[in-house]
Amino acid sequence: MTKQSPNAQMKNTRLLVHQYAERLLGLGEEVRQSTIREMIAADYGITASPNLVNDEVKKFWVQAGPALSARLRRPNIPDDVCTSFDKIWDVALNAAVAGHEIERQQLHAQAENAVVAMKTAQANEQAAKERFDGQTREIEGLRADKLLLSEQLQANEVERKALTVEVKDLADKAASQNALNMQEQQRLNGLLDNLEQQLKELRASSQRELTALAETHQIELVKTQDFLMRETARVRDEEKAKTDKLTKELERERNEKDQLRQLRSSARDEVAQLRGRLEAMVNNEEKLERQITQLSEQNDKLQTTLLESIKARVAAPEQLAVDLLEHPENKR
Repeated sequence: MTKQSPNAQMKNTRLLVHQYAERLLGLGEEVRQSTIREMIAADYGITASPNLVNDEVKKFWVQAGPALSARLRRPNIPDDVCTSFDKIWDVALNAAVAGHEIERQQLHAQAENAVVAMKTAQANEQAAKERFDGQTREIEGLRADKLLLSEQLQANEVERKALTVEVKDLADKAASQNALNMQEQQRLNGLLDNLEQQLKELRASSQRELTALAETHQIELVKTQDFLMRETARVRDEEKAKTDKLTKELERERNEKDQLRQLRSSARDEVAQLRGRLEAMVNNEEKLERQITQLSEQNDKLQTTLLESIKARVAAPEQLAVDLLEHPENKR
């Protein structure tokens, strides 16, 4: 099966819609968009567009309307046929109304899209206007800057001319000063030559004076060395005598230290002995104190015992006298 182009296929689909609508109308059935699409899909395997089928159904009813009206005006048409035609006409009108509603919705959507596009265009226009205004202000600013720069350029040109004149004057002055500097340099060169000659003469005289002074210093140095040698010998002898004296004193002090060390050792021994004696005396004193304490306790006990015995002895005659006084019969 050859593949048709989209335009040819759409044209064939339109023809098929008209054919199936006539078939349904001839069979006395309702001409519906869904029924026609199902019949086309079943017979040809084509999925027809609902909008296309609705459009073609409307065209079919426009074409079939006059013929149906003419048939209805015929007197020999049965009532059943007229009733069927009325039903079919109602269906056709409903389909036309539905198609009109679909077209109205599509047009409404297109109108809304157009409104959105218009608002977008207005916004773009406003933005473009604002950009244009900004660019206009920028151009005016650039013009003002241009005028200002022109004025500055003129002022700079005047200043440049003045500076050119000043530079020329300075160049003339520099040339004059350079000539004066050359003359001064020549004079200074001559003076420098004279000074160099004087310096050479001063060097020669200084060299002679330094030579004579060096010879004099050499003689003085020899004398000074002799004097220093004699003084060194004298000082060495004096220091040697002092050293011997200090050595003897040191030896004597060392002996004294040894004696002091021996005395200190003896003193330490005596101190140790005295410390031992002191400790022994302390121990003896503690023992004596304990003995004294014991003797004192014994003395207290003896005094108590003696006092009690004396009291007993004194109390015995008194008790005897009392007994005699109380019991005279015992006296007899």
